[in-house]
Amino acid sequence: SRRRHTRFLPVSWARRCVQETDLRHVNKVKNLGPTFDVKELYTKIPSIEIEDVKRDENPSYDLENMIEQMLGVQQSRGAFGAYTPATLYSLLALQDFKENYPHKVNATRFEEVFQKGFNYVEFMYFDQGDSSYKGVLDDGRWWDTLLVAQGLHEIGENSSKLEPVVDYIIKYGIQPNGGLAYGWEFEYMPDTDDTGMIISLMIAINKEKYKDQIEKSNDFLISMQNKGGGFGAFSKGLEESFLVRLFAGKFINSAEIFDPSSVDVTAHVLEAWGTMGYTVKDFHVSEAVHFLKKEQKEFGGWQGRWGVNHIYAVGAVIPALASINYDLKEDWAQKSIEWLIKIQNSDGGFGESVLSYNQEEWVGKGYSTPTQTAWALLALIEAEKAGLDVKDAVDRAINFLIEDHKELGRFLDKSSVGTGHRGFLYMQYPSYANSFPYIAIGRYLKLRGIRSVSYTHLRAHETGRNLVCRLLLEKKKKKIIQ
Repeated sequence: SRRRHTRFLPVSWARRCVQETDLRHVNKVKNLGPTFDVKELYTKIPSIEIEDVKRDENPSYDLENMIEQMLGVQQSRGAFGAYTPATLYSLLALQDFKENYPHKVNATRFEEVFQKGFNYVEFMYFDQGDSSYKGVLDDGRWWDTLLVAQGLHEIGENSSKLEPVVDYIIKYGIQPNGGLAYGWEFEYMPDTDDTGMIISLMIAINKEKYKDQIEKSNDFLISMQNKGGGFGAFSKGLEESFLVRLFAGKFINSAEIFDPSSVDVTAHVLEAWGTMGYTVKDFHVSEAVHFLKKEQKEFGGWQGRWGVNHIYAVGAVIPALASINYDLKEDWAQKSIEWLIKIQNSDGGFGESVLSYNQEEWVGKGYSTPTQTAWALLALIEAEKAGLDVKDAVDRAINFLIEDHKELGRFLDKSSVGTGHRGFLYMQYPSYANSFPYIAIGRYLKLRGIRSVSYTHLRAHETGRNLVCRLLLEKKKKKIIQ
């Protein structure tokens, strides 16, 4: 299918490039001297030898066919695979082919491809103004937008003011099959994670208005569930292949070429199903729960696939279970909560870094950040609602968010919170600090029975420095946290 073909293409052509087009032989290597040797990154300085590659006068049929396939999957705005690194590597491969086999190249077509590709990279790297997203790997506007909208809704923003946001996402982000694309250039492969989250948002904002779209998007989700009950992000059934591993060779460790079921994606879909009224009595729901239970680590947590890392996963799983009215006092669910309590930092916050993917001693450890603390709170709040003794941990975490917000008058998180390729590529999401803490605060207010005030109203009457504090005060200024 096109879905699978497009995802496997970069691996197949990358292996061929080393053999025949040889990306190392594009005259782009230059010794910049000791000032730029980055020796501090190595425990053992690598020795890299660049050799000329003997080429036939004409490319092989396989290589020529592969180049043709590459040209065919360039996206409308110029990207290959929707990522700037993938686009740059693709352009390098095409340039190498053009230089070595000019008689096999349609010059006009190649020039158009190069121009579109460079325009995309220039837009992503340099044309973002003062935005925090200047120089990013990809465009994730629909994901970011729905998260911020969810945060605004949770802290009391009027639904009527958020409907235009949802309408905009539906018009430009949701694809004909009902799935939501992550952002620009991901239209060819909408993903289940974003789709689950937008369903939850549509139900929260105006369930009746978006009834048809909710049903269509849910049909997409059900069609994407893997055997075993879990969900990959973009593909169904793309979990493992011995032949692909064999043919990918040494590139297997350079990128995640499979799209296996992951805990965080499955949890977000499960939470959406809970908002729709499904319960564990429904087969597809029980299968998803079975997958989550099976994937749990011995210490009680789960590894996060698309977010860093175990705290993120627990913060997705527990709210998902709560949404389907699952008993959080069951041993395996309670075990994850006990783990959160154990790793809470002395300042009340939570933290975890990318080191936790490769070094077990760093699991659940790191300096406190608003994003990680919010993820933990999402789980702890549901645990308290279920009757577990976590009130002190919840209040300490909320106090951390208050103090953190006081310092700058806003939430700021410069840590890597997104996972592209585990052990290889991580991402910073400025939107996370502007969404997840507000989602957690909004749910905390509901937990304590406190009426929240519209974010727009607060912005009109309060300084940013006092915003979070105001959210945590009764109308008569009665403090709820001593």
